Amino acid sequence: MRRPTNSAAVLVPTAALAVVLAACTSGGAPPAPSSAPATSGSDRTEPESVTPSITREVPPQQRRSLASASAPQLCGLITVDELAQFGYTVRPGVPREIGFEPPVRGCQFEADSGVRSILIASQPAGYAGLGEDEVRLGEVPGTETLRANDCTVFAGVGEATLQVTAKAAEADSDECDAAQGIAQYVLAAVR
Repeated sequence: MRRPTNSAAVLVPTAALAVVLAACTSGGAPPAPSSAPATSGSDRTEPESVTPSITREVPPQQRRSLASASAPQLCGLITVDELAQFGYTVRPGVPREIGFEPPVRGCQFEADSGVRSILIASQPAGYAGLGEDEVRLGEVPGTETLRANDCTVFAGVGEATLQVTAKAAEADSDECDAAQGIAQYVLAAVR
């Protein structure tokens, strides 16, 4: 059974979880390839994919480096009006930095109620596989994890990992759809 997280500190548990999980998975050899017989293209299941409610095109030369983006710059990757189109009516983002070497940088967008929120964060490279389920974020592969109070999506971008967490009192597939859509929207602006 999953325990609810503290709504006042979404970034800390999520970042701590990511760091702990990465520490558990780093340093070891990757799992050996499965000896299961190859399947034809029609037998394979594709990772889940969501069509975002809004999209954007940003020329590659105008995209911001996620690895070097500061917490305030992460707040500028999406506006509150754009988040509202994903179903999250929130206040302007508040920059957050947690830890050292390298710090986990993020931006927390809280709803007036304090229950719903969106976190956009930059994790170190290699954290894209932290989620439990594979997803497709447009052309980018990613992973997601649904918990009692949130759904978190991870996607590798250059030398960093984009993390988008959609929080609600009781999270379900709606939060995962929102997190995936927001991740796709933000991915269009980063490299």
